[in-house]
Amino acid sequence: MSIETLIDQVRLNCQLASARQAGQFSLCGTLLRLRQLYKWEHRLPPWREPECEAVLAWIEQKERAWDGLEGAPWQSLTWGETSFEPFAVEALNQHLLPQGLAYGAGLSRGLSPTFFLGQLDQVRQINGLTVLVLGPEQARDLDGTPALCQGRLIYARKETLAFYVWERLADPVQQNNPFLKIALEVYGLPLNSLLKDPQAHEDRFRALLAGELEAVIHHELGEARESGLREALITILELFPQSRLEHWVRGLKDALAEVNEAGRLAYAIRERQLASVALMLAWRSGLYPLLLPELEPAFRDLAATGNWEPLEAARNTALARLRQVAAGLNDLLATRQSASPQRLKAAIEKQYLAPLGL
Repeated sequence: MSIETLIDQVRLNCQLASARQAGQFSLCGTLLRLRQLYKWEHRLPPWREPECEAVLAWIEQKERAWDGLEGAPWQSLTWGETSFEPFAVEALNQHLLPQGLAYGAGLSRGLSPTFFLGQLDQVRQINGLTVLVLGPEQARDLDGTPALCQGRLIYARKETLAFYVWERLADPVQQNNPFLKIALEVYGLPLNSLLKDPQAHEDRFRALLAGELEAVIHHELGEARESGLREALITILELFPQSRLEHWVRGLKDALAEVNEAGRLAYAIRERQLASVALMLAWRSGLYPLLLPELEPAFRDLAATGNWEPLEAARNTALARLRQVAAGLNDLLATRQSASPQRLKAAIEKQYLAPLGL
């Protein structure tokens, strides 16, 4: 079988995955991801907005295609005379990496499968973990996560990262974000000028992307290191899917990955990457201010004085506190056999969500 055949097989699985993923997002979230997918399929740069009518017609076509795939099984992947299950990542990549390609498969939001195939830009070995950096992609689905950790393997996807970053820069809500302003000043990028004439600032935009590539890789390194919540996350997903508890435990997992010894913040402090810290705060998810309240005042001190020590102290304080929360959650979940799901849910909400105002 040829590479073209393999690409077609992966693209079919991406179609199946997209059909399942669409239900995991809000309407707005789905439309934003569809717009990004349209740009990718039509090889548009992140800043070029397509005609609305063309996108709407394309979305209708996509939805019809997804409806026609309802109930279809995953497509096996073939290389030569060998057939692979779609999640046989390591086995398939043994054949693809020497060809300059990398294949990815895993579970994203709501444990929905996600697939992608792209050109291999770089392979790194870091503390027993393999990092695959992908360039242009030949197949992807609706999810478009810029980086993904699957066991001992980490993917960093340059193309999807570019879309991710641009969408946040172009969000009108970001116009007066003080953290974003600090980050862009590091790269000499006035936001209004960048949005008006992206091509004139493309070199500096690419420099920003290179910095953020390292940041997202180190977030995934932190996630790979932080094993204390893996079983808890699985249990919460089984018992309380798509609930406030799932939202909270995912936020807790990500916050731990940010502040542990291998994570993004430790990397940024060690390498004095002011812009990476600023963007982490500018684009932090809804729960980050609640889960990591120490970081903002410490960063403001850093921005004013240039002293990194308070931020490192804040990182250590946050890490110790969040690890205590994770340990307490695991203790609570250990009682699941003797407590009903309703009582367990009430206990977790009372102990951990209520103090956050959730």
